[in-house]
Amino acid sequence: MVRLSARGALLDCHEILHIENTYMERVLRREKLGGGYCLDFTVTDQMNAKNRETMEPPKIDLSNPEAVLKELFDEDKWVKDKFAEHLSEDLLELSKNLAAVFAVYPRLNEAANAAATEQAAFVAGFIFGVVDDILVSTKILLSGKMMPAGNVMRQAIEGIALALLCSSNELMIVLGQNRKQVSIRYWEHVKRGDRLVESHKAVAQLELNRTTLGVTEDSVTRLKSAKKHYSQFSHPGLLGIASRASLGTEGQVYAGGHFDVEKLDGYKVEIRERIGLCSILPNLIDSLARRIAPR
Repeated sequence: MVRLSARGALLDCHEILHIENTYMERVLRREKLGGGYCLDFTVTDQMNAKNRETMEPPKIDLSNPEAVLKELFDEDKWVKDKFAEHLSEDLLELSKNLAAVFAVYPRLNEAANAAATEQAAFVAGFIFGVVDDILVSTKILLSGKMMPAGNVMRQAIEGIALALLCSSNELMIVLGQNRKQVSIRYWEHVKRGDRLVESHKAVAQLELNRTTLGVTEDSVTRLKSAKKHYSQFSHPGLLGIASRASLGTEGQVYAGGHFDVEKLDGYKVEIRERIGLCSILPNLIDSLARRIAPR
């Protein structure tokens, strides 16, 4: 039985939503978007001597093709240094937890190789995607790009659901045309690319089949909450406007990523969310390895 639950896992969903909504109110109140302000577009670039003294992000002219090309290849060092300065302890904890997940993952890969089936390969592939998505989303976050970082985290959440649904040979219930329940062998429909099993439906389908899969109700609730939160990062909206706006300087927005000390609580919660997700993955990986291993 796979029990997708652990103390500390995905515990901060409501806190994140509260923080982000507070950001939104502050940005829309402070920036008065649409009220006649001329926004100051700023791009983080390698800091020159003066920038290092003031610790303010440099400005470059994005109407200059050479400047744009330089930005495309920029390593965002100024932004990453600010994250390291303010969040070193949290990032160290995340690194330890993520390393522990990578250390356990070979057990699942070995089980999939021993089973030598497409079904087992799907399970191992989806879980590797989850782990890689956490790594990639954090790298994007540390480059000051909250929206795409959250979008990749949504993929991680959906990947967990897909791996669980593919791990069983029992028939799974999905909603077909006119929301009529249909029983299918899930991994076979994934192989065919069936629209019934599109990834954005996976968390809801996990909820329908949680008893069959042995997943706790609380775990599904947390996955649903996390997906709802990260869906905000996957589509244009007010959160996207807020994520690019400075909360400390009126009328200023950033292109290309930034660090804003006024958003520090939000950054911290995002990293804690990743730590929580990492904390449940070793047990999940072991459970899935046992499930797909040849009998």
